[in-house]
Amino acid sequence: MENTPEEYFDISALNTNLFMEFGSKDFETMQQNKNANQLIAFDEKGTFPAKSYEDHILRFKVAYLNQSIKKIEDLKPTEETKPMIDASLDLFNFVKNKYENDYVKIARLMDKKAPKETVDKAIADMEATTFPVFEAKYKKLWDLALPYAKEHGIDVKTF
Repeated sequence: MENTPEEYFDISALNTNLFMEFGSKDFETMQQNKNANQLIAFDEKGTFPAKSYEDHILRFKVAYLNQSIKKIEDLKPTEETKPMIDASLDLFNFVKNKYENDYVKIARLMDKKAPKETVDKAIADMEATTFPVFEAKYKKLWDLALPYAKEHGIDVKTF
């Protein structure tokens, strides 16, 4: 069965709202969640408290991202939707790589209670190299997704 325009748009583009806090804001939120005993992980049995920041990243952030990537891969590409799906997979896989590598390195610093300056520098270094690439991939996807949504009568609110 072919996907609807809404499914193509929602799964490939709208789900990028997962990345609204990508970078330093994400780490701030993780710290707040840990302080409130709300840092979580999940597996096939359900959701439970994460043992560490690294555990949260690998068993919540990466696990959830893998589910999102699978949904994108499960879309049936058409001539019209293939560029949008490809751009989406490019962005999602880029973020997954950052989670599995840069985020985990920073999480390990946080788990070892490294000085705030060390953690902040690691985050700033990651952002300096990551954000230009992230923004280019994000823009490429949305430059394809917004005209697609308009053409198919999908109401999109941008901020």
